[in-house]
Amino acid sequence: MSITFRLPRPTVASQLKRAGPIAAALIAALVLVPTASAGNYTDASGDNGSAGDITGVTIAADKASGQILFRITGTNVSTTPDVPTFLLIDSDANPVTGDIGSVGADYLFAVDDKSYWFAHWNGSTWADTPDITVRVTGGGAGLLISVNRSELGNASAFNFWVRSFDSVGQKWDNAPDDGAFNYSIDLNGPDIRSIDLQTSPAAGPRAGKKFVVTPAALKLPPNGAVAFDVSQAPESYSCTATLAKHALRGTGKGGCTLAIPNKSRGKTLSVRVTVNYQGAAKAFTYTFKVR
Repeated sequence: MSITFRLPRPTVASQLKRAGPIAAALIAALVLVPTASAGNYTDASGDNGSAGDITGVTIAADKASGQILFRITGTNVSTTPDVPTFLLIDSDANPVTGDIGSVGADYLFAVDDKSYWFAHWNGSTWADTPDITVRVTGGGAGLLISVNRSELGNASAFNFWVRSFDSVGQKWDNAPDDGAFNYSIDLNGPDIRSIDLQTSPAAGPRAGKKFVVTPAALKLPPNGAVAFDVSQAPESYSCTATLAKHALRGTGKGGCTLAIPNKSRGKTLSVRVTVNYQGAAKAFTYTFKVR
């Protein structure tokens, strides 16, 4: 990640708060949330040098209360004062606002083995911010950070990234390696904006022929590595279809290969495509006129 790293070391005593035990209810909430309904983000292992090795982040949010729980996994995460972990949150999912040198972050957590600091970008520097809802615990193989959206500018969708930093050896591990991840509370994962859909034949369905629908890429919000929508392949997808309002069963990958009946020319084919990526699932409906 090519950024100007302006974040403070989290061992400045005047700015630190003692890390308290996380509420038992929050831990229970994370355990009870099925893996498929939480945002799941991965990072390559072994690219950390002398810093802690970040391998993944899981986010679970309670829509009713607004509490958001980040679980950062890896090895040697926040185990000494000299090897802290930073969680940076771009609360408006806009990398050109906030601290531009930190991928547009508006809020940060700096966590070492005993303490944490929660700060807000005030336009020129990082400053203390209210942390009434914050709980931090863990370290080593897992770090838990809980905060309410009310203390993140009431964010409903945001970008975020994590850094483990060896302040002595000046080595670090970023997750992701470039840019930032995206998370939507409503989707429990990235904000999938649209699908780059491919069809075969490209001109659309023909009576008596097979018609294949393939979501080639997803459009996600700008991630700081680029200033426009990010394109990513879906992790999985599935299709349901109707022809003239009658169900049409598909075959092949995701049930997205459709055998168009004879004598269906001029009828309307409706295909609902559901895509899955980093824990989020979103459906888009497309209509075609059979030729």
